[in-house]
Amino acid sequence: MENKLLLNLIEDRYEKFNRNYHIVNTDFLDITQQSLAMQFVLAHKDEGTFMYGGYPDADRRQIVFMPDYTGVKETEDIFGYFARNHDICPVVILKIEIRQRGAVLRHSDYLGALMALGIKREKTGDIITDESGAQIVVSREIAGYLAENYTRVGRVAVSASVVPISQIREKKVSIEHLSIPVSSARLDNIISAVFGVSRKAASEAISRGLVFVNSVESKKADRTVREGEKVVLRGKGKAVFTGISGTSRKGKIYAEFDRYR
Repeated sequence: MENKLLLNLIEDRYEKFNRNYHIVNTDFLDITQQSLAMQFVLAHKDEGTFMYGGYPDADRRQIVFMPDYTGVKETEDIFGYFARNHDICPVVILKIEIRQRGAVLRHSDYLGALMALGIKREKTGDIITDESGAQIVVSREIAGYLAENYTRVGRVAVSASVVPISQIREKKVSIEHLSIPVSSARLDNIISAVFGVSRKAASEAISRGLVFVNSVESKKADRTVREGEKVVLRGKGKAVFTGISGTSRKGKIYAEFDRYR
């Protein structure tokens, strides 16, 4: 039922785009919702349908419908377009600065403060933290309210201001290169190897809809993972399969990965 409702909402946004022919967007989608929507996005890409979360590696993204007069033809184009035209970008950054010396806040703390203000999760994108505070990607329509009312995170005093998306500070990620022997490039083998879980646990995760390949849910354990594809195990992280480097004496292949931590 929820899946059907989501697709109906996307169709509604698409129809509004066709009627008015200006930039239209959905709320933010999590990875499962993005997977459900991906077929629609790909089918309508030539009409200006894209996923957008403020920066290329965003986890939470909106569907944004872009008229052809914007000149946006590929996903990569949308970032430059909104950096130049930030006043019409559907998202902005809520910049949070910690006002208490020595206070340490986590992602969950910032999210909890948003929920305490009655903000629904679908109105907010990624939360990027560092020792001085955070950048929270939010829908433009709630930014003013948050700038005035987001003054505390738990017991810690903070200040909030709205800045354009061009000032996004992308997440700092470390990439670990792994070379792991596997019997084949089956999805269950790959998930087991790269995320350090048993093959049984990998298969169960796949059947439960917790595994995604190139942002699309995959429930086929015997699916072959191909070079360049991104795999995600929800709650464990993501990795890119970069290819096969050789074969072991026991006949296993050496699978190469870039794992994001």
